[in-house]
Amino acid sequence: MFGISFKKLFGYSFLLLIVFVCSVIVNLPAKFAIEQLPRINGLTISGVSGSLWQGTAKRVTWQQYGFGEVNWDLQVWKLFQGKAELNVRLGRNSELDLTGRGTIGYGFSGPYASNLVLSMPAKQVLKHVTIPAPVTADGQLDLVLKDYEYASPWCKTGTANLVWNQSKVSSPLGDLDLGTIISDVNCVDSQLSAKGSQETAQVSSQFSASLSPSMTYDLDAWFKPGAEFPKKLGDQLQWLGKPDGEGHYPFVYSGKL
Repeated sequence: MFGISFKKLFGYSFLLLIVFVCSVIVNLPAKFAIEQLPRINGLTISGVSGSLWQGTAKRVTWQQYGFGEVNWDLQVWKLFQGKAELNVRLGRNSELDLTGRGTIGYGFSGPYASNLVLSMPAKQVLKHVTIPAPVTADGQLDLVLKDYEYASPWCKTGTANLVWNQSKVSSPLGDLDLGTIISDVNCVDSQLSAKGSQETAQVSSQFSASLSPSMTYDLDAWFKPGAEFPKKLGDQLQWLGKPDGEGHYPFVYSGKL
């Protein structure tokens, strides 16, 4: 009888110890906990408040890009799998007008993410892209990151969808309504690849592209003017040569960024 009571006592004590340890972990001040994490080059976190369970960072910066305020909720049960996993919301006071929500974490293999949705105005993206033409862009870009594992320089694996909603490109020669552009993005060992297409009464197009860790790229694309293609833009098509038998104007490029 004494043996049975001792086993019960040991079991209850062990259970209480687990509860105590978990309570201590999740109620740690967030600032202290983040200071103990391995440093990631290019990542800075400031203005941290709350607990490890639920907290806020007023400013998060990756490389030179500011993501604004980030709020998180810790998934405690993931700690038993050796992972620190957070449900996050970000975007308040973002310099990029970037908003997002989803799951990010850090495990034995390094940083990872899943079901992460990021949204940003196209005009903001254009500010960080060099285009040798006087064009502007409108619409909203939505990146749906289904799964992602980080490895230098970009990723170990990753799958995503990139959607440009209500896309429009404007130039002195006319405006192009591109509608919704949907592309599938994949990454394996930091080798990025993407395929996409769109179609409106003005124009239809399709593309595939790849980018290597050494910044070499390949692009294979075409576009086909529609019945409502802007006249001034149409007058410039003569400089592109003749279209193929299906009316496609092809673009095939390779180079290094």
